[in-house]
Amino acid sequence: MKKSQTNRNPIARFDASKNGTVPDCLAKIEAYMRSLNAAEKKAAKYILKKPGDVIDMTISELATESSVSESTVFKLCRTLDFNGFRDFKITLARQYGESNSYSIDDEPVKKRDSAESLTQKSFHASIDSLQSSLKTLDYGELERAYKALKDAKRVLVISVGMSRTTSLFAADKFALFGIDAVAATDIHVQAMRASLLTPKDVLFAFSRSGDTRDIIEAVKIAKDKGATIIGVTNSLRSYFAKLLDIQLLVQSKISRFKGDVLASRIEHICLVDVIYLMFAARNPKKAAAHCGNILHAAATKQL
Repeated sequence: MKKSQTNRNPIARFDASKNGTVPDCLAKIEAYMRSLNAAEKKAAKYILKKPGDVIDMTISELATESSVSESTVFKLCRTLDFNGFRDFKITLARQYGESNSYSIDDEPVKKRDSAESLTQKSFHASIDSLQSSLKTLDYGELERAYKALKDAKRVLVISVGMSRTTSLFAADKFALFGIDAVAATDIHVQAMRASLLTPKDVLFAFSRSGDTRDIIEAVKIAKDKGATIIGVTNSLRSYFAKLLDIQLLVQSKISRFKGDVLASRIEHICLVDVIYLMFAARNPKKAAAHCGNILHAAATKQL
């Protein structure tokens, strides 16, 4: 498999317009949130909560309302790759001129919430994650991921912690299409399997935060072996993202319940499903043959 050229600037890739559109500025704030300092986060969170109000504000008014300095607001705009606050406002007005809210903090769950209320809040958070991911995902990168997987001799899928089920799902989906894919969720096994990869292979890694040490170490091992690295992450500015050959950026709501480490991975699962659909849609005869074999094998397990 011929390895594609790596873009060494992940932010430039996110900003690059493939279809003449401007990247969604509020989704972009969420993508950068982890890398902002405390003051910048205050201004960013205010913008996300009240984009409609910000459109009509001056830089000093936004600074006052968010309790930061004007220089902090300007620095935030430059971090987001705008020329300044005015440039940011123009884009914001075009994209959210009629929007009154884009809060990263969903309505909090309460002790008195009914089952219906909790279900509504949980489901809406998942829907918001998918909608945000649609705005941040680079479809050019998705095409490159498809090609790399299609040409790969072997695929190693890795994750740790609460993402382990996602990697198992991904390996199963890829394998069901005839790709030689396996999942490794044990950190020692990940390192050992990564050391056996070659330039013809792909490492497909999940790291929601982008700063999981064990995943990063496995990625480094695989890179040293010449494997193509595909990564799914929610943090574009992370060290993990900078190591990737192909970056699949998604977004999720993480504040359904304060301190919840079991945050949704729905956007990761749906992304895997999209890749599987790309294989099925573009290789219909092969997909039909595999489905036939799978249904026949599964039928023997039924009463």
